[in-house]
Amino acid sequence: MATIIDLMLAIRENTMIYYHKDTKKFDYMPRSELELKKLRADRRIPRNDTNNVRLPSYEEIDHEEIMRFYVREFVEEKEIRKQLFYILRRDDYIDAYLDKLRELDLYDDFIDACGDIYIQIFTEWAEANDLEFK
Repeated sequence: MATIIDLMLAIRENTMIYYHKDTKKFDYMPRSELELKKLRADRRIPRNDTNNVRLPSYEEIDHEEIMRFYVREFVEEKEIRKQLFYILRRDDYIDAYLDKLRELDLYDDFIDACGDIYIQIFTEWAEANDLEFK
């Protein structure tokens, strides 16, 4: 995953992303490959998992509100606003919304306008879990 913003936008309903302290990588598995090999070897599961840290959940991020904020505050053309708000009414809206932004050449503007919100959420998560990223 390329950037913090990409990482945060990849968080979806019923999808968890984990940071693995041992490999210093993010992925969708609750255990890193190193730990899986170790678990297969001795079949013991650690009681307190201090290696794998779950990123904020879909419910904790509220993508919909961030995306609504962007449309309200930064999209001036009425027809485009209608299209984007209509997409946000769907249950599975994130990919369609981001695709529409790319189609309208508004994706970079969205990242410029709302990227700091996602970075702030990530930063608070990292601080709460005593993690430092460069």
